Amino acid sequence: MRGPSDKTESNAARPGAELLAGRVRRKGDALPLPQQHERITVTSHRELLAMARVLAPRLARDPEFSVMLLANPVLALRHYGIELSKAMQRHVLETLRHPPKRRARRQALEQSLEAALGERPRPNDERWMARLVFELRGLEPRETQGAEPRYRAPLGAETVARLTRLRPAATRRYARARTSAPAGEPASAPREAARMRATIRLAARPRAVRLLDLDAAPPRDLPRAQRAPAGLTLEEAWFYTDDPLVRDAVELGQIERRAFPFRTPAAFRDLKAGKKLDAFGAWVRAVRIPGAEP
Repeated sequence: MRGPSDKTESNAARPGAELLAGRVRRKGDALPLPQQHERITVTSHRELLAMARVLAPRLARDPEFSVMLLANPVLALRHYGIELSKAMQRHVLETLRHPPKRRARRQALEQSLEAALGERPRPNDERWMARLVFELRGLEPRETQGAEPRYRAPLGAETVARLTRLRPAATRRYARARTSAPAGEPASAPREAARMRATIRLAARPRAVRLLDLDAAPPRDLPRAQRAPAGLTLEEAWFYTDDPLVRDAVELGQIERRAFPFRTPAAFRDLKAGKKLDAFGAWVRAVRIPGAEP
């Protein structure tokens, strides 16, 4: 992957390639499309691995468009002449969304929930989550207005202690505040800076869903709500995680939220045409496959 400071040669003969030469791509800059290649269909893992040697020279020949692999690899590969079967499309997207341990946990949760519920879990669908809690599990609605879920600390206790030890000790910058020269001193005598009395307040940032503490028990003294809500967010569903299936559904929702955000076909088209621009398209110049070049 190359950034804008790399002296990557562009294929200036391609229409629109000059837009990316020597500067950061801006909104409105359409990407030059790759040249036509022989169409190859990939239907197995073995064929997918073998495609690395085929794809590498195609990326090197048209490097500008390779940034779209970060937007949606399945759609970008089509422009380089490689079509994935439905099974391989799912495999590629699911493999790249998470690191291996999180991917394995996601698959385990999906399989266990589907086996228990008889349907595919959709924890980030608020209506589905409410249906799980109040219909499938039969839990009584709880009044959670004004209650706060429990969150884990963003950093571990050992990390916080280490950073605290490294923090420089506080010092008093000004021994005393003085805005005018005292009696007997010339007016040109140095003056100490006045004591600062300004106050800075920062708006509270919303807590990250990934930090919801699923090991903490929800409060048991919440009153019963008059009626069940039509939808539940993951934060609201946390108050029902004393039920094991609801807990697993919330954990699955957390993992889904942490997935790499591949673009939809409509968003992919807008990025390709320059109607929209993301950080990858603005700063990344090319994607390569190390070691795959012949």
